[in-house]
Amino acid sequence: MSQQNKLTPLQKEELYQSVVPIAEEFRSRFLNRDEPIEDTFNTLEQLGYFIVRFPAHENLSGFYIKKGEYNCIFVNSSHSLGRQYYSAWHEVYHAYTGDIGGISLFNDIKHSEMEQRAEYFASCILMPEDMVRRYIRQNGLSNLKYISYDNLIIMQNYFRVSFKALITRLIKLYPTYKMDLSVRYNLGTKKNAQKLINKIHGVGGDETLVLPTNKFSVSQRFYELLYSNLEEDRISAEKAQSVLELLEGMRKKYES
Repeated sequence: MSQQNKLTPLQKEELYQSVVPIAEEFRSRFLNRDEPIEDTFNTLEQLGYFIVRFPAHENLSGFYIKKGEYNCIFVNSSHSLGRQYYSAWHEVYHAYTGDIGGISLFNDIKHSEMEQRAEYFASCILMPEDMVRRYIRQNGLSNLKYISYDNLIIMQNYFRVSFKALITRLIKLYPTYKMDLSVRYNLGTKKNAQKLINKIHGVGGDETLVLPTNKFSVSQRFYELLYSNLEEDRISAEKAQSVLELLEGMRKKYES
């Protein structure tokens, strides 16, 4: 994949424009159009998805698997919680559209039209254009050339995303301020992690958005459905036990 040509700016813009109506349709059908998504994982469970979070190598974003009636989204928990939310919606794109590949790797995004579409979908779901513009207007932040780090962090907390995801979205929506916003982007890099946390504390923000969870977890709803199927004889006791043993084995592997 790395030997393929990078997507051009024109290709990216065409992909973005193709995804916007898909994200708007999804939000209109399943989400509150006027409110940010407070807890992505809880929201997705309510929509019928099963979420499995596990720590993996840094380049892995996540992947989607459909097994029978189960729509399973796997997310790398070694990333910050804000990035995990983003990755989950990236995988929802694959599930919702049927535009499915394999495992989603960060290195593939700049080469793959499908993965780039999924990235844009996540961005549009978490930070819809009309909601971002309304926030900017209502908070008197229209001149982004001089927007402070504090205001950016407060905005990041409002939309429940990573700092870098917010900056990337603002650059997309306000390209006139690309140079000014690109300078702020550096605060979200690993080398400035503690600086970002200090600034988050300074505004009373939520530091969990920028910290990895590094845990193995499975949707509670998955267990509930498993036991329900067992009680109604949809699956055998042996099958249910094998699934539980598999999950327990995975848990021990990642928590050891």
